[in-house]
Amino acid sequence: FPADLVMPFGPPPQAVLEQRWLWHMLVVLLGVTFFLRVLGVDVAGALLTGLMLGFAMMMTRDGMQEMGKYALVYAVLCGLCFFFDAVPLVTELGGRVSRTTEPMGSHIDEHGTRQAVYTLTTKTIPFFDKKQGLVYNVQSAAMLLSPLCMALGLYLSLAAHNATQRLAGPLFDNEPDDLGFSFSSSAASGELLSRRVHGRIDQPRGGADATRETFERFTGQGQSSAID
Repeated sequence: FPADLVMPFGPPPQAVLEQRWLWHMLVVLLGVTFFLRVLGVDVAGALLTGLMLGFAMMMTRDGMQEMGKYALVYAVLCGLCFFFDAVPLVTELGGRVSRTTEPMGSHIDEHGTRQAVYTLTTKTIPFFDKKQGLVYNVQSAAMLLSPLCMALGLYLSLAAHNATQRLAGPLFDNEPDDLGFSFSSSAASGELLSRRVHGRIDQPRGGADATRETFERFTGQGQSSAID
């Protein structure tokens, strides 16, 4: 197996343990974001934030022993969530746009077709506005806090993955297997076996002729003995 697929068992590297307080901060921020999503009646956002919160709590439990196994997956998820949170935040940071449609009436034209008239009102509201009530401002706070959480999670998980890979490389090269052979010697044995199967073993000079030269033909005369 390649070295990048093997994770060392046990506690993570010291560089990851030194960032434990940042992981705890991430868990707290994700918890606050989850609460704001629920309070702002954002069901989809609350489910996604709850998933990332549970994932972070699972990675930081038991001395962060599961960190190396899930760090790369968590980095990918944080990157995707950051992208989908940052796009609407950038477009609405200068003001959230609300559109309302109101019917104005209907009439029947000369061809007997009923036509309805609607009025579309577009209104730009500041990102935070006391007049809009609690739900509106809570949603704005969640939109601002969620990308920050995902950016922090992306940084921490990538740093943990890189530190774990740097630790896994030397361990993989030097650690012997159950039979007492190192991985490098096992790889050489595998290459030799592959060459033997495909008939590519280098034979000594002379090949079969050299084998025949070592065989001496018997040139004597046979004798028989009688037993009295």
